[in-house]
Amino acid sequence: MWIVDEKYEKVLYKAIRYTEDDDQKKHPMPYLYMSKAYMGIHNSDDPDLRESFEVDKLKALKNGLKYASKFVKKDKEMEYVPQEQEFIEEIRKETIIAAETEMDNQKYTKAKSYYKYLTSLDKEDPAAYMMFGTVYMTLKARRDADVQWEKAKNLLLDQQARGLTESQLDLLQYAFVKTIETLDQLGDRATAQSWVALGDDFVGGDREYEAVKRSLGL
Repeated sequence: MWIVDEKYEKVLYKAIRYTEDDDQKKHPMPYLYMSKAYMGIHNSDDPDLRESFEVDKLKALKNGLKYASKFVKKDKEMEYVPQEQEFIEEIRKETIIAAETEMDNQKYTKAKSYYKYLTSLDKEDPAAYMMFGTVYMTLKARRDADVQWEKAKNLLLDQQARGLTESQLDLLQYAFVKTIETLDQLGDRATAQSWVALGDDFVGGDREYEAVKRSLGL
């Protein structure tokens, strides 16, 4: 009710008290309410509201992500997460937008933190791992990139992209394009071609994906 009424201070105050209580801090729900409160602040058009919490839109989003990730982590039996998929999809969409903005601005370390959070929201999101790896590659951390890419490939081969949400499918298309472009720019055409072979199965026919293949001669 307080979230609906935008009484975020009350939500945060009460939730924080639960997280500081030894008997309650392992329960996932306080972290969910904290995440929802910060996302409400993020989505608000009221700059005075954000100022009162000493956050800008991106800081509010990052706080929302942090507590959403804790919510998922604390829910070891997956008792509550399935019921909150609509909210998780909402925060995922906002995170993808923020990450792509940082990529466009060549702020790769910031982008990496967003993609890492996406893997925390859903450990079976192949596109999140793919982009996590691609950012590592851009930052010249090849070993870390290979670790994340291996996770992405295994998920794609095992699950064939079944059960992905709308935003995850959109991110998958973006990830194939960005990964192939990045590898080509770094002179690793062999690995780029391996991603093309996989990409043809999952995003083949997509206009942007096919345009990148043609432009790179892959």
